[in-house]
Amino acid sequence: MKEYFAHKTEDGRKQTLLDHSEGTAERAAKFAESFGFAEEARAGGKFHDAGKYSPIFQRRLDGGKESYEHSSAGMYLFAKRMSVKGSPSGLIDMLEAYIIAGHHSGLPDTGSSADTEDDPTFQAKLRRRENSGVDFEAYKDELGELPALRALPADFVPRGNDPDSFFPFQFLGRMLFSSLVDADFLDTEEFMSDGKVVRDGGESFDVLSEKFERHMEKFSGKTGKLCENRGRILRDCKRAANLEKGVWRLTVPTGGGKTLSSMAFALGHLKKHGMKRIIYVIPYISIIKQTVAIFEDIFGAENVLGHYSTADFRPDENGERSAAELASENWDKPIIVTTNVQFFESLFANRTSSCRKLHNIADSVIIFDEAQMLPVGLLRPCLRAISELVKNYRCTALLCTATQPALEKLLADNSITAREICPEVGEMYSDFARVRYERIGKISDDELCERLLESGSALCVLNTKKGVRAIYDRIRGEGVFHLSTNMTPEHLGRCIETIRERLNEHMRCIVISTSLIEAGVDVDFPVVFRENAGLDSIIQAGGRCNREGKNPADESVVYIFSRDEDQPRFEAVKSITNRVCELFDNISSPEAIHDYFERLYKTSPYEKKDKLDEKNILGLIGQKDVKKILPYREISDRFRYIDKEQKLVLIPDDKNGELCGAVRSGKLSRKILREITKCSVAVYPYQFEELRKCGVLSDECGSIAVLEDKSWYDKDCGLVIKETGEGIFG
Repeated sequence: MKEYFAHKTEDGRKQTLLDHSEGTAERAAKFAESFGFAEEARAGGKFHDAGKYSPIFQRRLDGGKESYEHSSAGMYLFAKRMSVKGSPSGLIDMLEAYIIAGHHSGLPDTGSSADTEDDPTFQAKLRRRENSGVDFEAYKDELGELPALRALPADFVPRGNDPDSFFPFQFLGRMLFSSLVDADFLDTEEFMSDGKVVRDGGESFDVLSEKFERHMEKFSGKTGKLCENRGRILRDCKRAANLEKGVWRLTVPTGGGKTLSSMAFALGHLKKHGMKRIIYVIPYISIIKQTVAIFEDIFGAENVLGHYSTADFRPDENGERSAAELASENWDKPIIVTTNVQFFESLFANRTSSCRKLHNIADSVIIFDEAQMLPVGLLRPCLRAISELVKNYRCTALLCTATQPALEKLLADNSITAREICPEVGEMYSDFARVRYERIGKISDDELCERLLESGSALCVLNTKKGVRAIYDRIRGEGVFHLSTNMTPEHLGRCIETIRERLNEHMRCIVISTSLIEAGVDVDFPVVFRENAGLDSIIQAGGRCNREGKNPADESVVYIFSRDEDQPRFEAVKSITNRVCELFDNISSPEAIHDYFERLYKTSPYEKKDKLDEKNILGLIGQKDVKKILPYREISDRFRYIDKEQKLVLIPDDKNGELCGAVRSGKLSRKILREITKCSVAVYPYQFEELRKCGVLSDECGSIAVLEDKSWYDKDCGLVIKETGEGIFG
C-alpha cells in the first residue's frame, strides 16, 4: 500500500499523513473536551490535511514546484455533506468546513456565489476546489469516510428570528478552530524537532495554593482598622470561592488588597470546581510588569506567563526559545497575566496565531482588574464574550475595581447576574479614605505650575499629551518628570522606577503625566492635581495620593481643575462628572460611582448608533444576510481595541543597532518585532506621514520605520515635532 506523508525535515525524515492526522485529531479532541466538543474537534483534526493525499502535494514534499491549496479539500468534504438537505449534522459540518478552510490562512468570511476564485472568502475557496480537478481520493484508504456527528446542541443553534443566537454559533467555530490549529502546530512541532522542543506547563495548583498560603502568612497578626478590613475582604473572597461558577464582582477601595484577595478567590474557586487555569487581565502595559513580578515572587516564574506586546521572552541557556515564549503561543501555563487588548482582540480574531490560545481560556477563572477600563465603544461585544465564556465554556469571571462600573442591566441582557463578593464593603470606604477631593474650577497654566512648585512633590494628571508637554516645559528641571506614550515603553519604565526611588527617599518629585499613571501604578504622592475628566479617572488618580496612608486624609488633597485647552472628546464625560459632583458630597462613594457609570452607559434614543457597540460588531454577527453567516474576517477587522491603526517609530540607542538594521533591510522576524515594541513609539498614520515628509524616517518596513535623526527624540519627553516643540500627539 502506498504511503502518504505530511511533513519532511531537512535531514530527510518524513511523517506519515496518517500519523499526523491521528495525532492532530487526538490533541484537538483533548483540547475541546474542556468545553464539551471533543468528537467534533477530533473530526476536524483527522480530516484537516485530507488534501495532502493528492499527488501534487506528495511531489511538493520532494521538491515539486506546483502550487496547491491543500486546506480546501477537507473543507470541501464537510461542505458537501453540509449541503445535503435534512442532514442532522449540517450546522456542525459548516463549522468543520470553516475551521479546516482557515487552518493556515485564518477563518474566512462566507462571501457569495459572485466571488471570484481570487477572493479570500469561504465561497471562493470552495469554488477553487471544485474547479481544480485535483484528486485526493486516496484519503479514504487511510482516514475512511467522514464520521457521523451529532446535531448541534440547542444552545448553539442560530435562529433567524433571534439575531443574538448567532453569537454562540460563530463563537463555537472560533473555539473549535483554536483546538485544531494548536493541535496541528504541536503535532508538527514534535515531529519536526524530533521531540526536542519541550514545553513546561508549570506546577500543579495544589503546589501553587501552598505557595500562596505561605506568602499570605506574612500578613497574619497585623493589627489596625485597615488590616482588619483587608482580612475581612480576604475572608469574603475565600468564602465566595466555594460557591457556584458565574460572574462575580469584587468592589474594593484603594488599599483594600484586591490583587491578593482576588487571587485567593481564584485559587479556591479553581480547586472547588476542578478548573484549569487563572487568567489575570489588566488594562495597561504600564502596570502589568509589577503584577507579573508580584505573582512570580509568590508562585515562581515557571508558573506565570506575562503575555503582552513588550514581554521579554529571553532564550534559554541553550539559545533556544524559552518556555515562556512557547507558552505565549497557546497559554499553556497555570497563571496567565495579559492585557485587555490581547485578551479581547484574540476572542474576536480570525488569524491562527491569535486564535490558537482560545481553547485554553475554557474552564478558567478570569480576573478583570480595573474593570471600569473596559472601553465604552466596545462594551457590549466585550460583555457578550465574557457571558459566552461563562455560559458555554465553564469559565468564571471576576470584575475587580475600586470604581465598579454599572453593568447590571448590560449583563442581564445576556441572562447573567453578577454577584458581589463583599456586599458590605461600601461601609469600609470611609475606613479606607486616604484623601479628600476638592474642586478648584478653571485655573491658568501659570497658576497650576505655581501650585505644583509650591507642593514640593506632586502628581499632575492631564487629559492630553499636548497639555502634559505644555506644563512640563514651564517647570522643567531637576526632580520634574514627564510621562506619556510619546516615550518608548523602556523609557517610561526607567522614569517610573526613578520616580519611585525619589519618592521613597523623600526627594523633590513633580510628575506631569497622562492618565497612564492612574490604573494601578504603585506610586505615593502627598498631593495630586487631576484635570477634570471621567469620575473613574479622577478617583484612580486619587489612588496615587497618600497611597500608604501615612498622612491624615484631610491633609492629602486631590485637586480637580479645568484648563482652557479645547478637548472635545472629553466634554461628555466631564459633563457627567460635573453633574455627579453636584449630587454627591462624597464623589468616591460606591453610590456616586454607580450613578456616574449609569449616566455614562445610557444611550439617547436620538443617537444614530449604539455607543456601547460603535463598530456594530454584534449587529454584524446577527444579521440574516446569507453572504455574512460567518463573517469572521470582517469581525476581526472591525474589532480593534485601539480605535485607529498605528505605526511604530523605532528609536535608535546604543543597544538596538541590530533591530534598526533589521528594519532598514526589511528582514523582520517575530522575535525582532517583539523586541522592537520595547523601544518604539506608536503613532497614527498621519503623524507617521508628517515625520516621513520631514525626512527623519528610514524606509517603512511592515508599518515600522527607524528615526534616523535622534534629535527628534527628547531625552525627557520622547518623540517630538522639532519645529514646534510639541509632542507628536495632541
